[in-house]
Amino acid sequence: MLNNHVGYRALPVTSTQQYTNPVGYDDGITRTDPDPFVMRFRGQYWCYSTGESGVQVSTSSDLVHWRHRGYALQVSGARQYWAPCVVHRDGTFWMYVSFRPADSDDPHDELLHVASSTSPAGPFTVQCRLFDTFSIDPHVVRDPRTGDFVLFYSTNDVTGLEPERAGTSIVVDRLVTMQTLAGDPRPVVVPTLEEEIFEKNRFGDGRDWYTIEAATYFTHHDTAFLTYSGNAYVRENYFIGYSSAPLAAGPEALTWTKHPSDHVWAPLVRRSAAVEGTGHNSIVRAPNLVDDWLVYHGRDQAEPLVTGVEQRVRRIDPLFYDGTCLTTPAPTAVPQDAPAAATIHDQFDGARLGADWTVVAGSGTPIRDESGTALRTGCDALSLFVHDREVLHHVAEVWLRSEPTDAGARCGVVPVFHGPDDLTTIELDAATRSLTVCRVRHGIVTTLARWHTGRLDLAVWHRVEVERTFDELDIRLDDVHAITVTTGDLEPGRFGLASVGTVAQFSAVSLTEHLDLHGTRMRHLPGLMTADRHVELGDGGLSALSRRPVVLTSGRLTPDVISTHEVEVLSPAGSVDLYPVVIDAETYVRVRLEATRVRITVARAGEEKKIVEADHPGGRTSVRTLIRKDTVVLRAGYLSHHLSLDVSAGFTQRTELAGSTLHGFTLTSVATAAIDDPPKEED
Repeated sequence: MLNNHVGYRALPVTSTQQYTNPVGYDDGITRTDPDPFVMRFRGQYWCYSTGESGVQVSTSSDLVHWRHRGYALQVSGARQYWAPCVVHRDGTFWMYVSFRPADSDDPHDELLHVASSTSPAGPFTVQCRLFDTFSIDPHVVRDPRTGDFVLFYSTNDVTGLEPERAGTSIVVDRLVTMQTLAGDPRPVVVPTLEEEIFEKNRFGDGRDWYTIEAATYFTHHDTAFLTYSGNAYVRENYFIGYSSAPLAAGPEALTWTKHPSDHVWAPLVRRSAAVEGTGHNSIVRAPNLVDDWLVYHGRDQAEPLVTGVEQRVRRIDPLFYDGTCLTTPAPTAVPQDAPAAATIHDQFDGARLGADWTVVAGSGTPIRDESGTALRTGCDALSLFVHDREVLHHVAEVWLRSEPTDAGARCGVVPVFHGPDDLTTIELDAATRSLTVCRVRHGIVTTLARWHTGRLDLAVWHRVEVERTFDELDIRLDDVHAITVTTGDLEPGRFGLASVGTVAQFSAVSLTEHLDLHGTRMRHLPGLMTADRHVELGDGGLSALSRRPVVLTSGRLTPDVISTHEVEVLSPAGSVDLYPVVIDAETYVRVRLEATRVRITVARAGEEKKIVEADHPGGRTSVRTLIRKDTVVLRAGYLSHHLSLDVSAGFTQRTELAGSTLHGFTLTSVATAAIDDPPKEED
């Protein structure tokens, strides 16, 4: 992608594939999927949704093609299963869902329960009831710093008796166990807007009833987000809004502010000419492990709304980050680019190990188990498998487990491999309950870092995530941040899997060539860009405070990449001139950001032409540029534009800062799933 410093190497990609909402089922049957919650497990997406007779479950490999799996939970004497949420912990899947007695037509009888299963498909068995009063829309997340689980949910207790805006609110509490709450609920999003009214004069005494529900928590860089739905799900104006908070504490302790404020309505998703009743979303990462997508429900505007008939169907659309704000084209009803695939992805579903893997030591065989396929190693002194593609910066994910013996178990990943005597390893050890990072150079092994995991049962599936930025590795285990370590290795390498004297299994290996500079990682910026004069770089970014521009230039790039520049104009006289594509002195694309205006121009043969110009709210802005061989797609805040331009010979980038800051920069290789030929999925 970028030929500068230690450089990028261009990777072959497939052509752009598309999908059209609503996303359907492989058997051609139209089904409803209200309140869709999507969980990713071993490379498969599992969607759980509201149902009259039980919790519906379906699976997909690409978020576009879905297979119906029936019911994951049904309870004798119950009905109206609302808004399930499922999380995986140490081999057990925990479902949080509300339902009511079969003889009740009162929605206030919806009570939140906890169920569990050893399979994501179920059947789930109810373990306990969390509350004795109305409680719905659970969302369980893990604090990456402590490993604690936190429950967001909706209840009437906080604001149900408010004189001005009585109604349903979102609260948060910590889970002491997966079945027990700390008992210290705290309100996080409460009614403040007239657009959030569920029903006027609901009780006949003049009080309007407000509803805030369907919390979904996620983070991006230094900001936490909480999407929610407001109004009434049975009405056409049901919408998705969001609150945000600086990421300064765990999810249960943050202070939230609605976007753009508590008293201005600017929803993230609302009804369109084609879709109504848009709401209750989940957020899920695309197969490339980089892009976030909204999964939500909506109704076809052309169909008459029939009382008592379920008409909400599943839809997906991309989610974009604009500084500390969110944007999305949702709800779409025309063809869109499909979720991007990973650069490397292997489910090990063939008869033998793929030709793009090299067996450096030991042996391995693809197998099928209860919930998918995997690579099973032999019980050799060392089993080491290395993918043939060389990459430099990447984000990767591997699912692994081992077969327990009295000799212990050790297995892990190799994020950088140059040869048997020159590599970096990340190893999980069941005996010491630790994750260890080692650097092997010239055959000499150096332990770089060790993290004690607490309880660690390697007999069940665990997810190891690794992000490599130059010589820095950021490692997570089961959504918990383990270690950030510097290796001193600045060369491109290959990615591998390893086990030591252990029969291990590896599943759903995914890797995307990706670079994300933000916060402390901005220290790597000099490896990518050159400034025309001295300028100070800090964790907050690179700032040029005077009117005299600082000019940053990149090395040579190749197409099939997405670059994102996060910038901010600091003063009324400040500006950013971003040239995301410079082919030569007379052919380029230019985005000019001023304090309140944004303008896109394109130059061909020396003639510069304005394409679009619009008002801009100011603050941090993310300029996202998708660059293919013959197309450039620009997105600056809410402004989006497609340009036809021959970029096949390569290009450079230039950024001119005057009274402005470059807060962050990302670069991602583009690959797309073959939507016309859907990926194989396990039965």
